[in-house]
Amino acid sequence: MVKPKSQSKKSQKRGVDFKKIRRKIGRKLPPPKNATNTEIKSKAIVLPEQSIASEKAGLAVSKKGLTLKELLQQTSHHNIKVRKDALLGIRDILLKHPAELKLHKLAIIEKLRERIGDDDKLVRETLYQLFKSVIFPGCTKDNQGPLVSLMMAYIFSAMTHLAIDVRLMAFKFFDLVVQFHPPSFSLYAEKILQNYEDMLRKNKFLEDTSKLKNTLAGLIRCLSLLPSNEKEDHSAVKNDIPTHDILHAFEPEVAREPIGLTDISKKLKDLLPILVSCFQDFMPLVNSTPQPDLQSCDCMQFILQSIDLIVGFLVSGICGSEPGPQALPPCQKRDITAYDQFLSPMLLKKLWDVFPLNLVHLSGKDEDRIFMLNTVTAKIFLQLRNWVCSSSALLEKFLEFVESSLSTKIQSGKVFHEKHLLPLIPYIPKLAMQISSDWRSRILQAFTEVFKNSSPDSSMKLACLSAIEEMLAPERSWLYLHPSDPSLLDYQIAWMQDLPLLLILLDDKNPLCSKAVLRLLLCVGQATPVHSPFSQEFDTLQYSFGGFFSKQNENGICYGPFVRLAADIQELAICCLYYFSFMDSQFLQSLISCCLCDDLKPYMVLRILEVLHSAFRAGHIQFADYTSFLVTLLSRFHVYPVNICPAVKDDGKSNQRTFKYVTSIVCSFLSQIGDDSLVFQMLEEMIVDQICGETLMDNKCALLRLLITLDSRPTRLTAQSIVKISHVLAQYLTDIVSNVRQGDHEEKRRRYYLLPSFYLFSCSVLLHMYKDVKIRQILLTCNIEIGSLLQNLLNLLSSEGTNLTLEERHKIQTAYDQLRAITNNDAVGCP
Repeated sequence: MVKPKSQSKKSQKRGVDFKKIRRKIGRKLPPPKNATNTEIKSKAIVLPEQSIASEKAGLAVSKKGLTLKELLQQTSHHNIKVRKDALLGIRDILLKHPAELKLHKLAIIEKLRERIGDDDKLVRETLYQLFKSVIFPGCTKDNQGPLVSLMMAYIFSAMTHLAIDVRLMAFKFFDLVVQFHPPSFSLYAEKILQNYEDMLRKNKFLEDTSKLKNTLAGLIRCLSLLPSNEKEDHSAVKNDIPTHDILHAFEPEVAREPIGLTDISKKLKDLLPILVSCFQDFMPLVNSTPQPDLQSCDCMQFILQSIDLIVGFLVSGICGSEPGPQALPPCQKRDITAYDQFLSPMLLKKLWDVFPLNLVHLSGKDEDRIFMLNTVTAKIFLQLRNWVCSSSALLEKFLEFVESSLSTKIQSGKVFHEKHLLPLIPYIPKLAMQISSDWRSRILQAFTEVFKNSSPDSSMKLACLSAIEEMLAPERSWLYLHPSDPSLLDYQIAWMQDLPLLLILLDDKNPLCSKAVLRLLLCVGQATPVHSPFSQEFDTLQYSFGGFFSKQNENGICYGPFVRLAADIQELAICCLYYFSFMDSQFLQSLISCCLCDDLKPYMVLRILEVLHSAFRAGHIQFADYTSFLVTLLSRFHVYPVNICPAVKDDGKSNQRTFKYVTSIVCSFLSQIGDDSLVFQMLEEMIVDQICGETLMDNKCALLRLLITLDSRPTRLTAQSIVKISHVLAQYLTDIVSNVRQGDHEEKRRRYYLLPSFYLFSCSVLLHMYKDVKIRQILLTCNIEIGSLLQNLLNLLSSEGTNLTLEERHKIQTAYDQLRAITNNDAVGCP
């Protein structure tokens, strides 16, 4: 039955409570109808007279337009990139505007120090480079104390950080601080050593040898600032920058007084076994590989260098009350252990057990690395003062290594071996003093071969000279001529005989080595006993030592290195002359040739004269050789007057004044050596022969003055000498007239040349000559010359610029009157 339509419509009009909306999957739901609209709309307000650019006008900004204050604030930003960019921006500003660092250095460091313990590695590295390349170099002229004290608290905080990388970077920062301000270590030594000890004790980063290497490099830098027994020069920790007053605002953070050296000795002693254990930890790693790793070898080297520096400090006696290390003879070996208060050889027993490192199947470079490690270990052992009390097996092991190392240097000649063998050379005297005679001979033999075969200008030669100085000087070494071992004299003579030849080989190429050789020669000469075998050998050195001054060859005189060296080295060489107990004529000839060299400074000629005069008075030079030296010097000295040959030498300068000084000194010395009449009698013929020879005007004047000094009134000249001199007197006076020009300035020079001839010859020689009838007939032929002589006498008396004394004027007037009276009687032409 079909339902009616009215019923169906009625059912469709029924009410619905909730209308179900079908949504498609993936479509976003629309917001609810009662949702609140939180969108905010705004518009910019532009003010024409206000902008960020106008606020930064005149300020230093980075590439991104940020000021220094803004960048410093950004260094504390939570974002890593922002912190790093801020550090780079600060670097940019400080490089472009260095004045900003001068004005705000304390504020900059005070803010940047917070990033020393930053969690990010790149930020820490950027900060490190900023301090290294910009901040510290820009503050070198300032007072570093406040700058360092600002950083140290944060560096110590970073050293105790949980992250190992942060701790390593803290040590790296402190290493940078020490480079910038070396006294920083002495100010914080105890705390720094404690942190190094904690760091090395854990040894968790041994797998990363590069980190350990950087840490040990910083430790070595700190330990190298400690005083040691090798050098007593504390200048390494000296700061040349003046200390300025510190503001009261920074008083809590100013640098403190350095702690006492005794306070850190215990810390160093505690650090030693940790370093030894760290070194031992590398042994399995090195032995397990066919070729040792380069990084591992470097770490082992740094560990040994640290141990070496610590041992050098502890045994030096600087940290304790005992005196410094001294070489003791065998008779005093029983008390030698009393000196080591802080160090015992047993403390380093583990190190001795692995010595020498001797790995098999090594290449050339690997062998060099192992040799380097062994030499450092040997140096550590030799530094100990009580090593002689060690077991015979241990001592033999080290002595064999030293001998073989010296022999290897002779055979291979490698520069690498020489470099790393150098630290052992200073301990050769100590070895020679305290070992048995058999071992002493072997060690000294190898050492002598190294000394003879090393290059003259090498560091090895210089180190050998220093060691020889200890073994030759008796006041510094009991080894000198020790009666228990006569063979020592042979080694000492062999060393000494090579010294003059070494000086000639060095020439002027290595002044430092030349100075060391001469200092050694002087030391030996001063300490050599008179009439001893060693003294006789020392005297024989003059035959080869003469070549150092000059020598004669086929082409003439060849000047030695002496004339080209510095004044202080020349002074050492001159001082050595006095200690030859006998100087022969050949050696004096080389000296006089050197004195006549135009390149030799004038005061060096005077110094040679002084030393030779002292040697003569001491009986080291014979009378004939000494007087011949002086007369030859005056007769052969090459004078360069300004008016005769200008611009010949020394850019036209004259050495006439120097020659006057030389003449004055020679005359003074000869007047002091004995009775004037005897000296005159012995030298008359020699001086007259030189005057009559082919000598120049200045040399004749010097020799005439020498005669005046030794002669008396009336003259002691023989008739033969008077005749000889009369032949050259007229020419001498003519040379004076022709070479010395007229003028007020030249009057003193003219008087200098004329006075000796007038004083000696016009009164003495000519008057004496007129007493002889035969000579008077000869003088009649010299009318013009005698007339010129009288005219010169008259000019000298009438000149107002000569400044003659009354006595001199009276003598010249008397001589003029007597000579004129005689010549008038003989009808000789006169004015």
